[in-house]
Amino acid sequence: MIKKESGVTLIALSIAVIIILTITGMIIYSARDNIYIRNLTNMQNDIANLRDKIAEYYAEYGDIPAKTEYPDISNLQSAGIIGANDTGKFLIIELEYLSGLTLNYGEDYEKYKDGNYTNLADLTDIYIINETSHNIFYVEGIRVKENDTTKMYYTDYTEGDTEAVELKDVQNETEETNQTN
Repeated sequence: MIKKESGVTLIALSIAVIIILTITGMIIYSARDNIYIRNLTNMQNDIANLRDKIAEYYAEYGDIPAKTEYPDISNLQSAGIIGANDTGKFLIIELEYLSGLTLNYGEDYEKYKDGNYTNLADLTDIYIINETSHNIFYVEGIRVKENDTTKMYYTDYTEGDTEAVELKDVQNETEETNQTN
């Protein structure tokens, strides 16, 4: 009598391991993309919350809650995100004047507030605001991998505010219309 042995062959085991490794790789790749997206969304939410709180502060006091100029905006300039209306100084947002605010980033503000720094430019995990346009920027930026490239995001807009609008003199146009009638 011939005894037939049952069990898993080496080939079947190898195929199962390859399938499991492939699925694991896809899950890890997808999770990494989700982390990039979550980080960018957190920064955008922070900026939206700051914008709302600063607008409330401005409506009440007629000024923005920022006095200290941030010395190094070279990363913002090289990224090309400073718009035509972003003239004037870039100031550190004084978070202590904005009540009921919870942020995901900006931990270097505590160092700034306590004076625990030697150079302001070393504080990069911080939010700054342009004194003229009131656009808000995250100095450190958020790195996001897209396909084979890495992009840096410093604010919640990507195109800047360089769009020019042609203004017409409505009063002269009305006078010309009345003269022709």
